[in-house]
Amino acid sequence: MFNILLSLSLLGAAASSPLRLQEETRSPSFSTSKGFTLIVDLADPSNDFATPIQYSFVTSIHVGAGLALVGFSADKGRVFYQNGTTSEYEQDQATIITDGGTPTFPSGLKLTPDADPEGFTTAHLDAGPGTPGVMLSRGAVPELQPVQFYACEESISYYEGKSFVILRHGVIEAAVPSECRKIRLLPQCTTLADLSPDALASHEYALDSPCYDAVSQIDWST
Repeated sequence: MFNILLSLSLLGAAASSPLRLQEETRSPSFSTSKGFTLIVDLADPSNDFATPIQYSFVTSIHVGAGLALVGFSADKGRVFYQNGTTSEYEQDQATIITDGGTPTFPSGLKLTPDADPEGFTTAHLDAGPGTPGVMLSRGAVPELQPVQFYACEESISYYEGKSFVILRHGVIEAAVPSECRKIRLLPQCTTLADLSPDALASHEYALDSPCYDAVSQIDWST
C-alpha cells in the first residue's frame, strides 16, 4: 500500500510541476513602488496606428481649466499613484491620481459614459478624485482595471477638430470600430516626487503598487 501511495504521489507531482512552471514563466516578476507610469500594450501589435502607440506612455490632453482627456506620448508620461486606505484597496475601491499644476493639485483618472451607441466611456484626468475601482489589478499580471480598454482616434473640438488618440473603455460585443485598437495598460515603476509645503495634493494614502521595471522588455512568450 505504501508503494502504491508513494507512486501516486510522485505521479501527481510530476503531472503538476510543468503546469506550475508554465504559470510562473507566463507571469513576469514585478516590483512595488508608490509611483508608476502607465504603458500601452496592444492586443495586436501588428495593428498599430500610423503614429505607433505600442509601449507609449499615458499622458493628459488639456481641454479646459482643470480638465483633460487621456492620451499617449512616445517619450514622457504622467506619474500616477494609487490612493486609498488598505480597506478600500482590498475592496477594489482605490483610485488612481496624478499631480500637476502650481500649487500642485490632484487629478483623478475617471471614466465618463458617452452618449454614442457603441457603449464606450471616455477616460478623463480632471481635477479632483478618480473613479473608485479604476485601479491596478491585484493578480499575477498587474494592469489597469476594469479591463477592456481601447485607444481610439478622435477629433477634439477644443483643438478645432484636430485628431488625437485618446483612451476609452467599453465592452464591445461586435467588431472593434476601425478607429480603435484594443489595449491594456501596464504599470512601470518610477519615483513619486515629494510634494512642496503649499501643495493641494496629499500622499498620505498613496499605496505601494505593483509595477514592472521595464514593460517593453517583458517577454510574454516564454
